Amino acid sequence: MKNIKPLFLSILLVACIFSNENLAPDQKIWNYGLPNQFGLINKEFINLDEAIRNDEFKNINALIIVKNDQLIFENYYLDQQREDLNNIDNATNILASIAIGMAIDDGYLISIETPIADLLPEYEDELSTDSLKKNITIEQLLTHRSGLSWDEIVSEDDLNGMMGTHDWVKYILEKPLDAVPGTRYNLNSGVGMILSKIIQNLTNESLSSYLDRRLFKTLEINNWIWTTDPSGTTNATNGLHLTQLDFTKIGYLMIKNGFWKDQVILSDDWIYESTNPQHQPSYSFSLGYLWFQFIEDQDNRPFNRKRTFYIPGATGYHLYINPEENLIVSIGAKNYFYGIYGPSYYLYISIMDLHRDTS
Repeated sequence: MKNIKPLFLSILLVACIFSNENLAPDQKIWNYGLPNQFGLINKEFINLDEAIRNDEFKNINALIIVKNDQLIFENYYLDQQREDLNNIDNATNILASIAIGMAIDDGYLISIETPIADLLPEYEDELSTDSLKKNITIEQLLTHRSGLSWDEIVSEDDLNGMMGTHDWVKYILEKPLDAVPGTRYNLNSGVGMILSKIIQNLTNESLSSYLDRRLFKTLEINNWIWTTDPSGTTNATNGLHLTQLDFTKIGYLMIKNGFWKDQVILSDDWIYESTNPQHQPSYSFSLGYLWFQFIEDQDNRPFNRKRTFYIPGATGYHLYINPEENLIVSIGAKNYFYGIYGPSYYLYISIMDLHRDTS
């Protein structure tokens, strides 16, 4: 399907409600709806579309909004098309978190309190350089509190250094500890590689193969690319390429407590635990198991609710999930050097402001 043009958007928002009869089989997930069905104002969404088109939010290439199980906004920008695959960058991490939950559901893993040394025997040498390294648990990886030295906020030296080696897991585990495991937050997208290797060891299949079988096929995600490191380990740091609609399906699975149509894919216990705050490393966000949450008293908070959670990809691929509002906001962008609070974040705030105006 070609890029959705402004005319199509205007028709969608002003004239009628579309059914999903003309969508490809793998896209028959949501019926189309109008914003004004949910107390929102159609014209404001047309204005928002125009602002994105005028680059007021900088390099946004896709926006999808699902409200009350209906697709109320879908548009593409900067020559993007619906079927285009894009690298979701370090938002890839969240698939490793989901895979850990599935491994528990499937009986491969008993507890996230398990030390990673028990699951990575091939890295005994790297984990023996400091006795505390053997105490690092899966839970500490999932909450960015491994204690391993890593610089991803100030520079990308560690990411680039890792990607210049043959075995990325080895590179990460060779890093010295600069904190006792479990005591200090330090964003480290490299932990996705360690989790990927753990899944590989537990299941005897790669992370990409495991999730293709357990997740993608059920969600009808048929068109994807997932790179590996040179050693063949699935790149769960920044290697997954998805369409924006398929990225959105991940959020829909979470908001549906692990149900997809008539199947349970992921336990609601894991979803609740992984998307709720496990610790608060900042005045502006809490962290679950690689899912971020807004702080209720954050200045200019974007319509916070207890269980609003999100994954902010470094280049702008953000997925915001608000269960209380039954709302998913899926944003694609090509932005660099902004961090979590970049144009995609402010686009989400603008969308939530439209909710404030009608509440």
